[in-house]
Amino acid sequence: MLTNKEIKQLIWEKADNVASKLGLEIFDILIKGSNKNKILEVVIDKADGYVSIGDCERFSKAFDPWLDEIDLFDKSYELVVSSPGLDRKLRGKADYERFKGKLAKFILKGKETKHPVVIGYIDDILEDQIKITEKDSGKLFNIDLNEIDKANLEIEL
Repeated sequence: MLTNKEIKQLIWEKADNVASKLGLEIFDILIKGSNKNKILEVVIDKADGYVSIGDCERFSKAFDPWLDEIDLFDKSYELVVSSPGLDRKLRGKADYERFKGKLAKFILKGKETKHPVVIGYIDDILEDQIKITEKDSGKLFNIDLNEIDKANLEIEL
């Protein structure tokens, strides 16, 4: 019997293969629910734009037959294919570079930080820092990459 970690790794490898053939990427894989009601959520991404409902459908149709064939779960499961969303998590330099010019929220590490939460536009990415312009004040910030605890895009209304 495979562990959840081994199942996730096996799913990730196959999902990544299917996604790349469709011009997509795997953003995350989540296994949720109880043993009776498993939910497998595969979050897909697209390097050159946003994920559409059609992308989710194409991936699901291409990936679901493999899941049925390999029978990883003891009971039935539900496959959910989704996108990272408009307020997607940013996971490092590559994402900061990709979303340069976009509004993002940064939660910083450390209790003594003057500004534990900064919301601003991503201006530039340096070797070990990110430059942002705070949305409300227009103040420029240089944030050390190792000081970022969490970051995500903000929806601009």
